[in-house]
Amino acid sequence: MAFFKHSKVVLVLLLSALAVYIGLLNLLDRMEWKTPSDGVSWIQTDRGVEVKSTEAFPPTTGRPLEKGDRLVSISGIPIRNLDEYIEILELLAETSPPASGVSYWVEKADSGTRVSYSLDLRLSSNTDVTDFLLGLVAFAYLGIGVFIFLSNWKAQGAFHFYLICLVAFSLFLYRYSGRIDAFDLFIYWFSVVALLLLPPLFLHFCCSFPKPLSLLGNTPLLNFLFYLPALCLVGLHLLWFSGSLQPYGLPRVERLGNLFDRIHLAHLIICFLLGTGALAYTRREASSSIHRLQMRWVTWGTLIGILPFACFYALPFLLGLRISPYMEVSLLGLILVPLSFGYAITKHRLTDVTMIFREGAAYVMASSALLGLYVGIVLLIGRAIQDFSPESGFMLFGLAALLVAFLFAPLKNRIQTQIDRYFYQEEYDYRQSLADFGQTLSSEIKLSSLTERISDRIRKTLNVVPVALFLREESQADLYRLHHSQDLPAREECLSVLEVPEEIFDDFDRELNPLFLLSSHPQVDGIRECFGAHHLHYLQPLRVHNRIIGFWALGKRLSGELLSSEDLDLMATLSGYAAIAIENALLYRSLEGKTSELAQLKAYSENVVKSITVGVLAVTPEGEITVWNTAMDAICGLERVAVLGKNLSEVFPPELVRTLRSVVEGPRWDVAQTSRLYKTYIQMPEGQGRLVNITLAPFVSQEDVVAGTLLVFDDITEKVQLENQLLQAEKLSSIGLLAAGIAHEINTPLTGVCSYTQMLLKETPPQDRRHEMLKKIEKQGFRASRIVESLLNLARVGDSDFQEVDVNSLMLETLSLLDYQFRANSIDVKLDLDPVLPSTLANGGKLQQVFMNLFLNAKDAMPEGGQLRVRTHCEDSQLVVKIEDTGTGISEEDIKRIYDPFFTTKELGKGTGLGLSVCYGIIQEHSGRITVTSRPGLGSAFRVQLPLKRVH
Repeated sequence: MAFFKHSKVVLVLLLSALAVYIGLLNLLDRMEWKTPSDGVSWIQTDRGVEVKSTEAFPPTTGRPLEKGDRLVSISGIPIRNLDEYIEILELLAETSPPASGVSYWVEKADSGTRVSYSLDLRLSSNTDVTDFLLGLVAFAYLGIGVFIFLSNWKAQGAFHFYLICLVAFSLFLYRYSGRIDAFDLFIYWFSVVALLLLPPLFLHFCCSFPKPLSLLGNTPLLNFLFYLPALCLVGLHLLWFSGSLQPYGLPRVERLGNLFDRIHLAHLIICFLLGTGALAYTRREASSSIHRLQMRWVTWGTLIGILPFACFYALPFLLGLRISPYMEVSLLGLILVPLSFGYAITKHRLTDVTMIFREGAAYVMASSALLGLYVGIVLLIGRAIQDFSPESGFMLFGLAALLVAFLFAPLKNRIQTQIDRYFYQEEYDYRQSLADFGQTLSSEIKLSSLTERISDRIRKTLNVVPVALFLREESQADLYRLHHSQDLPAREECLSVLEVPEEIFDDFDRELNPLFLLSSHPQVDGIRECFGAHHLHYLQPLRVHNRIIGFWALGKRLSGELLSSEDLDLMATLSGYAAIAIENALLYRSLEGKTSELAQLKAYSENVVKSITVGVLAVTPEGEITVWNTAMDAICGLERVAVLGKNLSEVFPPELVRTLRSVVEGPRWDVAQTSRLYKTYIQMPEGQGRLVNITLAPFVSQEDVVAGTLLVFDDITEKVQLENQLLQAEKLSSIGLLAAGIAHEINTPLTGVCSYTQMLLKETPPQDRRHEMLKKIEKQGFRASRIVESLLNLARVGDSDFQEVDVNSLMLETLSLLDYQFRANSIDVKLDLDPVLPSTLANGGKLQQVFMNLFLNAKDAMPEGGQLRVRTHCEDSQLVVKIEDTGTGISEEDIKRIYDPFFTTKELGKGTGLGLSVCYGIIQEHSGRITVTSRPGLGSAFRVQLPLKRVH
């Protein structure tokens, strides 16, 4: 690509230099060559060389020459055609001074007689005002063409435009001198070819800029048709010039030469007007406002440049009218054609009409004011001083010029400020303070408020809507996410995340801000379509150290106008400050996020440490406590705030410190490997004695350096208590089995006693005093038998089958087992049993176990005696048993835990903590419910509800 660019640039420079060199040689040749003239205008006709007019100067003798007179000879040399006439004049002109009184023989047109005339030869210059104007136009074309190509060689149509300017330069500057030598013939034919080649070049360019017309397409055959008329005219002109058309009635005479000139000029005007029409059509069909603006410049510039030339020069020339110097001034209008095209090709300052007007007005007003001041000083003060010191006039002029030079810049700036204030009105102050605003952005570190401030300032300063900010995604380089917007419709999917290739911003500068001037690209076309639907027309990248971090997307002004280059310069300046501020805000947000993550991680770790059931503390090598969790609060009875930062020896009792020291080597609190201390007793002054297992492990930092010791306290106090309770339960279970065995053994002799007693009763008459004693023995024997049977039933593992159970009978049977214990503990039993209480399906053995546990708990709750109330009744298809005592009651905290296994408030060895847990399970098994209400010191009331299941 670089080689291609350099080769094209070299070619353009060489062609331009060669064209200028040839043009300067031709200009010097025309300035040096003086064309001899006899004062008569001759033309080539079929009869020969005839007089056309004699407006220059009349012959010195004889009758005046008249139109139609035929030239026969000059100085005795016959003249057959115009070429021989020119050769004779050139020979006569070589004498110095030029010949005078040259003999001409002329055949009069009216009489056919030959008359001799004596004419003086004079030398006339080949350059005039027209040459000066055409030279000015020529160099303007070439300069614009070279500048546009060198500055925008990649722009579409740049080289084509340069060829137009090069051909126009040759057309307007090259003019044959009349010497008719080889160089003069080359210039003649080059100008003819340039005149015929320029129109199709221009028309072709107009039909393909900025892209081929949809009506015509873009095929090689069509491109050839643009140049076909010019090729035909060149061939025809060549045949005429060589005399090949003379047999066909087209001799090489001046009349036909003028006809060819008119045809060529008509060809030029027609192609230029067609090209202007093509530009107007392209403008009407343009899809974007920036293209319409671009084509408006080209169309109006071309039209304004061509119309004066066509109306005041070409049309009179085609009609055969005389061209006056005023008409020749219209040639200067042709300069507007390359200017407008160059303006559009570079895509530069297309929207700066207002700015150009403002600056121009400031210059004109300042210049006019200072010119008036200068004239006033010179005329008024100069005349006053001249009377006293006539020699001081030059010094006065110099001082006045210096004063004007010093005052011009301040005055122009002051006028410019007032004009800008008038044009911008309320926007002016925003524009003036925009740079200062950009410098203060670095003080804002919160991204949301920063982007809000910038967007609001852009909208107020440039008066544009909408405004959108896209920031680059860190995860993917080409993804940009919409971060902030103002006056933008609801965020659509196409705007939420954009994929913008990096290549778009590679050659992106301020002049390429209009999005629709970017080169076509599949992804760019998608972005262009999406942005166009949301009225976004400009992109301004945010660069930090040659790295794109995002871009602004802007719409038009509220008035519908596009932004000028001054607006884009302001936007570029602000974006430089904004990019740095946004980068700082992004870094701050990232740092804030990392800090938040670390804080969350720390809080999470601390919560984990706090929530674990074992006590955890960490100490530095010096023994300072740095970590202390909630479990340690419960174990030691000390709060975390009170111990953090203290030394281990200040918190723990000396006995515990010595125990811990036994596994730590050296004076420092660091261990090389994990150590354990089992069933260590801790007696804290502020708490109860606890039994713990202690683990000491090295506390390693991120750098794998031992930074202290981690101590884990596993409280096993309750675990040891449970172990003791299980042992006690096993003992009770063994006692129960032993009691069952004893009851079984007692039952056999007891049966014999009862049988013998019954036999004796039968043999003893009722009147016998022994009969009453035997009755009592029988009664007590049966009572002892029932007690033994109840013990056996209680110890026996029953099945889970449900049978019909009379709850009242079951209640009485259970109470009979505990009758002695109740009487021994002064407990009065009050029964309120529903006599019509229906039977229900249940496991009698398990229900008896429930009631037994409840009765025993009531007895234990009344060590000093009391009252036990037992009530049964039906309530809403439920069988309800209520057992109340007047014992010590249960605290509110303990009520929540009474059904937990192994929970007991009794002294060690007097309860296993399984009774109520078993009761709860049995009642749940019967689909029932057990509840308790209690107040400490007033007793407890257990309520058992069982579903009433009848036997069918």
